[in-house]
Amino acid sequence: MPTPALEITGLHKAFGKFNVLNDLSLKVKAGEVFGFLGPNGAGKSTTIRIILSLVKADSGSVNIFGQSIIKARHHSLGKIGAMIEKPDFYLYLSAEENLKILARMTDTPFSRIDHVLDMVGLLHRKTDKVKKYSQGMKQRLGLAQAILNSPRLLVLDEPTNGLDPGGMKEVRDLIRRFSDDGITVFLSSHLLQEVEKICTSMAIINEGYLIREGKVSDLLTESSEQTVRINAEPIESALALISQIPSVTQVKQEEGSIILIASKGKIPSIIAHLASHGIQIQSVIPQTTLEDYFLSLTGGKPIQPVDV
Repeated sequence: MPTPALEITGLHKAFGKFNVLNDLSLKVKAGEVFGFLGPNGAGKSTTIRIILSLVKADSGSVNIFGQSIIKARHHSLGKIGAMIEKPDFYLYLSAEENLKILARMTDTPFSRIDHVLDMVGLLHRKTDKVKKYSQGMKQRLGLAQAILNSPRLLVLDEPTNGLDPGGMKEVRDLIRRFSDDGITVFLSSHLLQEVEKICTSMAIINEGYLIREGKVSDLLTESSEQTVRINAEPIESALALISQIPSVTQVKQEEGSIILIASKGKIPSIIAHLASHGIQIQSVIPQTTLEDYFLSLTGGKPIQPVDV
């Protein structure tokens, strides 16, 4: 069996009397883009800081490509690149000068700098002071910094935080490119729609417990509810009928369509009910998202952990 890029076993961490992580275990296969999901306060950032040896776990272990971050700290951490939330730079220096400082610290040849700046689309701005950069450009420079040492594992904590839709897409595209280049990506986020667009596998944690782990496509089919977009006429009559159906938990009109969330398996009977009342059904398109899935798990409340 191939050695996992990242293996976390039985992590526990408490701050005072507050348990942040509770026997957390998960595996990330080499080559994956792995989403690490959970609401704010779930323990995601603490887990990442333990992976990077910035915080010490009370118990448990972390291995990077089979090497312990405790017993083989230099070798294991040397395989990691990371960006934690908003990257920090010397604003009065250029992008090139900022990366030269890091290159000296990591014994990375300066020739690598132009390569990573080109990857993130900043080569033509390498001599500009960072204070002139937009937030999206700073985020891309942070990614360049994270891959400067040619890591095998890239750990990203909320990499699209604070970006506009255009900037978020730029970061997603870069992550895909890193993955295509053979870098395993561990992506922590509370933005479920972002993870759905880019990740192959994921783990969901809540209150420090592992709730679910697996392929994104498999977990989406596990949801107890289903979201669909219905195009129907007359739409007002259809909305009125749907709002009276007990199995429908949410319904709204959006861009000339009806978006409804209902108990899984009930969609065919809902469509039949509409047709029997003279509603003309033009299309029914599944719209299940990770957000629907997460809400179906949590119900907005703490939920019980899965056995691991």
